[in-house]
Amino acid sequence: MLFSNISEDDLIIHSTFKKEKMIYYDVSSLNRGIRCTNCGTYHTNVKEYVVKEIKHFIYPSDPCIIIYHHRRFICPKCNKTHMDVNPFGKERQKISDKSIENILTLLKRYNVSFRQVAQMANISVTRVMKIFDRYCHMERNSFTSVMCFDEIYFSRKRKKKYVLVIINFFNRAIIDVLKDRDKSTISSYLRKIDRKERERVLYICIDMNDNYRDVFNTYFPNAFLVADSFHVVKRIGTALDEVRKKIMRRYEADTRSDEYYLLKYRDELLYKEELSSKMKYNRHFRIEMSEFELLEKMKAIDPELNKAYELYHEYIRFNNREYTDNIECLNDLNEIINDYRISLIDAFMKAADTLKDWNGEIVNSFHKFKGKRVSNGPIEGRNSLIKKILRIANGYSNFKRFRNRIIYCLNRFAASSFKKDEK
Repeated sequence: MLFSNISEDDLIIHSTFKKEKMIYYDVSSLNRGIRCTNCGTYHTNVKEYVVKEIKHFIYPSDPCIIIYHHRRFICPKCNKTHMDVNPFGKERQKISDKSIENILTLLKRYNVSFRQVAQMANISVTRVMKIFDRYCHMERNSFTSVMCFDEIYFSRKRKKKYVLVIINFFNRAIIDVLKDRDKSTISSYLRKIDRKERERVLYICIDMNDNYRDVFNTYFPNAFLVADSFHVVKRIGTALDEVRKKIMRRYEADTRSDEYYLLKYRDELLYKEELSSKMKYNRHFRIEMSEFELLEKMKAIDPELNKAYELYHEYIRFNNREYTDNIECLNDLNEIINDYRISLIDAFMKAADTLKDWNGEIVNSFHKFKGKRVSNGPIEGRNSLIKKILRIANGYSNFKRFRNRIIYCLNRFAASSFKKDEK
């Protein structure tokens, strides 16, 4: 149907014409009369018609303009005037209700920007943003038994460039987004939430940020703090990468050397847990080689690199184990910390200090809740979609709009208030 939710039997289409690539429909509604709100008289007396141009679109490829002859009645008994019901939208609204509904439906897609929707609807970007701001004020979701906290880069134009995202571990729904990751901001936010709701939280997964640890220990008395295993592994990987870069710099004078090639272009082999034995032609060495052979050549470049490789994978093996005993887990972790310290490799000695400082939270990361090991895996997947929303929009300057958009887009059951407002 041309007007979707409006029956064409209730409308009179006087004419249709095209002007500057836009289709216009000249319409009026059937005169079904009105009851006077002043004296109660039912009548069909028309005083005048007010002509309105209403932007309307159902399909992105077919926006149009409705020239609507809005009828004004005059009561024959008391001379009170009344406007007829506008089937397309509210009084003084220059865009149809159906268009607003379609705009909000399009904005539910994370891969569509405000500008793209504006082009589809033939309205300004500012108008689209105003529609979104009016009908998409997202309330925070309730805290759950297991939650993930992680920061995400928001804007280089702000003094505080990161925002804090809170996610439900099990269904990946976004619980809320905080404007920054400062200790004072998090404390102020949690202080406003009922203590009983906070006491229901059993596990909180975080990266290794001291601010988070201090605040969450205060406001979540019943929760185990979990150091996200991904971030811990990343920290150990950074130590290995520092060793690789230090050794690679020795060969920068000859970028065609075997050592520079391996350290610069095949460094991913250092982090792989399983290497392929399949032989492939290598353009640099001009022979067929397997990943295993390439890695062995790389480790042979320097004993320190070989040791760093062993230390990194020592932690990987530890991280992949399953523990039911906290004491056993802590003992194995302490052995790794000791190995890192006696290695005398600066990067791993610093990593040992980090592991020691966060040993309790690392042990907690091996706990399972309902059969699943708690981690920030769900939040990393959500973060990638948030980054796409930011990239497609070329960034956001309005944090509140950004917060509402990602909750609206990424939470399956998040809905606008448009239909509620209509009721």
